[in-house]
Amino acid sequence: MRPDGRRPAPGVLRGDIEGLRAIAVMMVLLYHAGLPGVSGGFAGVDVFFVISGYLITNQLVREASTNRRISLTRFYARRARRLLPAATLVLLTTTIAGWWLLPRGRHAELGIDVLAATGYVLNWSLAARQVDYLAEDAAPSLVQHYWSLSVEEQFYVLWPLLIIAVLWATHRYRLRLLPMLALALTLVVATSLAWSVTSTASSPQTAYFVTTTRVWQLGTGALLVLATPLLARLPRPAAATAAWAGLALIATTLFTTTTATPWPGTAALLPTLGTAAVIAGGATWPTNPAARLLSHRPMLFLGAISYGLYLWHWPALRLLAETHPDATLPTRLAVAAASILAAWATLHLVENPIRHHPALTTDHRRTLLLGATAMALTATTATTLWATAPTLDTQQVPVEQVGAITLVDPLSRTDDDLRLVADWRATTAVVDQLVPDPAVADEDLSVAYRDGCQVNTEGTELKDDEVCWFGDPDGTVTVALVGDSKMEQWSSALHAVGLQEGWRIRGYTKSACGFVTEGRSESCHSYNRVLAERLTEDEHTPDLIFTSLGSGYDPEMVDSALSLLEPVLDRGAQVVVLADNPGPRPQGMPEGTSVYQCLDVHRDDYGPCWATLTSSGNPTLTELADRLEAPLVDLNRWVCPDPGEPQGCPPVVGGTVVYRQGSHLSGSYVRSLTPVLHHELVVADVATTPLDQIRWTVPQDPPPRG
Repeated sequence: MRPDGRRPAPGVLRGDIEGLRAIAVMMVLLYHAGLPGVSGGFAGVDVFFVISGYLITNQLVREASTNRRISLTRFYARRARRLLPAATLVLLTTTIAGWWLLPRGRHAELGIDVLAATGYVLNWSLAARQVDYLAEDAAPSLVQHYWSLSVEEQFYVLWPLLIIAVLWATHRYRLRLLPMLALALTLVVATSLAWSVTSTASSPQTAYFVTTTRVWQLGTGALLVLATPLLARLPRPAAATAAWAGLALIATTLFTTTTATPWPGTAALLPTLGTAAVIAGGATWPTNPAARLLSHRPMLFLGAISYGLYLWHWPALRLLAETHPDATLPTRLAVAAASILAAWATLHLVENPIRHHPALTTDHRRTLLLGATAMALTATTATTLWATAPTLDTQQVPVEQVGAITLVDPLSRTDDDLRLVADWRATTAVVDQLVPDPAVADEDLSVAYRDGCQVNTEGTELKDDEVCWFGDPDGTVTVALVGDSKMEQWSSALHAVGLQEGWRIRGYTKSACGFVTEGRSESCHSYNRVLAERLTEDEHTPDLIFTSLGSGYDPEMVDSALSLLEPVLDRGAQVVVLADNPGPRPQGMPEGTSVYQCLDVHRDDYGPCWATLTSSGNPTLTELADRLEAPLVDLNRWVCPDPGEPQGCPPVVGGTVVYRQGSHLSGSYVRSLTPVLHHELVVADVATTPLDQIRWTVPQDPPPRG
């Protein structure tokens, strides 16, 4: 920054922008460290987006105005020298640390995430994961913070191409460059902002990560460059006011925004416009008071290391949380401080030496080749981690391990009331090989989910009929499965029952969406209205409807469920309600640890993994069954034989892992419950097979479709 107060020459460091970088990275750092009061710290990435859009566009427009062309080779070489050295170092280090410190079941996901981060598409991968109900209890990725770098890199790829297209048009039709660029970029920003607002309202899980809802923030910074001639006319008092107001908007975001705030949407205007105002004030009057504050030496130091600090802090804090989940705030802040040291070392030992090396600055193709080599090295490391991770397909099921069947007294199989074996605790003993391997238990799905029949959390359309039929394809009794994933988890058992009963079963389940029209997401309510109409059509009205739901549904919602079911009942359908199994919490592990994750750590002693039970959806289901006068089939005795047992509920029964994810039962355990379910359906007069003809073996799912 020049002492005479004039605008700095092209390429000269602007202290106010370095200070903004410092603010942005400290917002993120303190938020991730869990410092109380900084609930909006995640918006630091929004500040970064505006800064990046401004700086990159400044370079490109200057080159386009001077040379009437843009060298993509030079541009991408600069980006490679700036971004790849530190990014590659952190990715490789994180991959190795994750292989060493994370449970085996997390290796495959980490490998995929590192691969996506290497290709700068992690944001799209994370967006897809947000609507995958299987990720319900998944811990944050060690490289999750690379999502914002992915957004920026995608912008860097497309934005020069847009400028080149405008350059061609201005040359072809003899138009002025800057007005045409402003028009093109305004259209992009307006479209992206509109999409951000609507997408945040309708699909908040994905809106946070996808590029299309974020381009307007980078574009806002870019528009500032094009508005430079207008900004130059601002009087100094206006520039100072804008800069102070911008800082106030960023501070307001930091202290008033929370994770409950829909984001980005209109709420993100606060830090975006705030950052733009600070940059605009500095562009007009570089030594305005706010700019001088931002240019103090500590701010310049943090701004200089902000990129490396952003890269290092997240995996360091996440690994601390993985290995010491009860770490105190001082410990977390100490790790954050260590990240500052790592970022400083990376800047001086890796980033700057490579960025300014003469052999690279004078040969852009050599730079690109080196960048491609670095990306290939990271991709190879990530692929190796993924390829060596345990997989569900390699599991061999020992014939003597039959899960829930071992709990049932064989002499009671033909009685109306099944009895527990005398020593049911013997069925929970440690065995050489668990089914499934706990490392991949979250992949042990029931047939409907495996075949893609379950609708995700944001879907509103029914799945294709071709992929959602189970049971006997020639069955004379049609069955519909409606409700959320707690209904879907029984699809494997019902498929096997259907084969023996002559039931043709159609799955209609949707994640996080019981068969109700209130109290859930709008996508859930819309889907259920469409489904209810479908079930009243002559060719689609079932003979039987099975329904269930998880926790989080108040009994007051029963009326909305009745409003959906009664029209189908009037057409002759019968409803069967399946009780929800409560969720478990391992007693000897930190809160948030799943049963299968605990088992992966404690393979020789399941003691810490015995679980106390949490809430279930049974009060609502009981109310629904009572008002419908429908049977309520409850198999929880065979999931947790004695809830009053001091140890709680067993994590393993008959060599089979009971839970796969959250409160969901593993596919293997559900299959082992098939004869128990069949027995209870016969006793409830829902099924007709004689009790002595029920097959007391564990069935197998049909081969995957397609």
